[in-house]
Amino acid sequence: MTVGQQGSPSRPARAAHGRSRAPRRVAMLLAALLAACALAGCATLGGRRQSPATVPPLSGSPDPICFDCFWQYQPAELREQIAGWYASHPSPDPLIDADRRYLLARVRGDHDALCAARRAFEALRNTVAGAARRLMVEETLAFTAAECGADVSAAFARASRSAAAAGQPFKADVYRRLADGNFTPRFGEAAIRRRLVVPAGTTAYVLGTSTIRVAAGERIGVQMERTVRDWLSYQLAWDFEDRPAARDALIPWHEGSRLRDIMEAVPAEIVPLPGILAVRQGDRWLAADERGVFRFEVLRDKIEYPTTRFHRDVALLVDTHGIASLVEPAVRRGARLVVGCCDTPYKAQAAWWLASLGIDVYYPCDRAAGDLLGYEGKGTLIGSAPVRSQDGFAVIGDRPVRFSVSETVVVEDTDVAGGYQYYDAPARYFRRLAESLPVQLDFVKVTGPDQSSRVVARALELGAEAIAVRARTDEDARAVREWLAAAPARRAVLFHTAPYPAGVALFQEFPRQTTFGDPRPRFLVEETAAKHRP
Repeated sequence: MTVGQQGSPSRPARAAHGRSRAPRRVAMLLAALLAACALAGCATLGGRRQSPATVPPLSGSPDPICFDCFWQYQPAELREQIAGWYASHPSPDPLIDADRRYLLARVRGDHDALCAARRAFEALRNTVAGAARRLMVEETLAFTAAECGADVSAAFARASRSAAAAGQPFKADVYRRLADGNFTPRFGEAAIRRRLVVPAGTTAYVLGTSTIRVAAGERIGVQMERTVRDWLSYQLAWDFEDRPAARDALIPWHEGSRLRDIMEAVPAEIVPLPGILAVRQGDRWLAADERGVFRFEVLRDKIEYPTTRFHRDVALLVDTHGIASLVEPAVRRGARLVVGCCDTPYKAQAAWWLASLGIDVYYPCDRAAGDLLGYEGKGTLIGSAPVRSQDGFAVIGDRPVRFSVSETVVVEDTDVAGGYQYYDAPARYFRRLAESLPVQLDFVKVTGPDQSSRVVARALELGAEAIAVRARTDEDARAVREWLAAAPARRAVLFHTAPYPAGVALFQEFPRQTTFGDPRPRFLVEETAAKHRP
């Protein structure tokens, strides 16, 4: 399995989370892409899981998803560029090609092309092999039946049988109820249970002790996007077969790049988790937990992807993105580790939920790491940490670095929205830590990438030996690298950094001086703090 379709660009066109390897012209076109993702406020902390609430039947709104809205804040050229590329790059796999035609129809808003794509799926009913691939066919036919004048009830009845055959009882039940016209979703909340206990007399804290050890053969459930598919970067080669992904099938950036590191260390079993269900509740779209209760909010722009299928207030998210979408399929597939994005409070809620079930979660994009400080659960949660091979395991985390409570940490922050909002990850974490520990913090505002030198300059001005920063670009990393190299006592806590080549290089070059925003800090009560340098 190749990463890209034949003739696809050799580098990703996408700029999500500041992807830094895009071709220059495309990167300029995509610079505003992240402005469409508006993040809500912090997740509620404390409390217990609430019992699911039964709500009235679906509203029956004929057009609950605004596919045009995804492009509303994008450069005008981007939509046509995406459409032009997919129009000229058919796939030799008939199922992938039908999916390409569906995507193209949604991008162009072409109803006739949409129904033609539906007919392409219909033509595969008796020829496509594999239960998972057959389910994708039947699901697409069901979710497009109303738009194309087909029998909705019959289509969902067939989808229900296909879901049962594919070992997905939750979907089979939902589709059967949709066929019968009596689907009533159950909704719940997911308040993170956390308790950060700081002993009296604490003089220091250690970040980076959290560790996940991945053994050979361990099953890892992963989001689809940026692992085996990435439609905005023309990566549509995954064929929906229910099988583990080979290392060379993994996309070599973001989550895919760190999964490649895991696979280089051990032959783990990488299981993509596509095609989850989300249901609308008011203005929110929610994904389900392992019991079929819809409780994890999915950002609207992910709902508006042109690969999404929908019927009334139910959506099928083919290109899953974020931990919020992964709870039900991860538990169903028996994943011991889940890998995905965790940059919103809702994704953090889902990460905690998985940890409460004893499932580890690794989220290299960790803007919401602060929301998980002191989480309760048997599973281990780790954010923007590197991966290394050690003693027959792939080791994630395990980067203990000590900080004195009395020393000043210079912390990067930003007020900018859109694609540069992730530069506030250090401040979000340390502000939350300061609620429990009297840490000394000095905040430095930036407005985008290539400004870590401001953080370094402030540290030099104060004589501080600790900084918290994001290193996305070569320039971000350069300033931090030079500062760390000048003195071994200097340390950097790196946030939302591990997905990027420039950032992960800092972890590799300074293993004793760099760590991550550990949601489980270790607190030290030392007899004589003066014995220890910060």
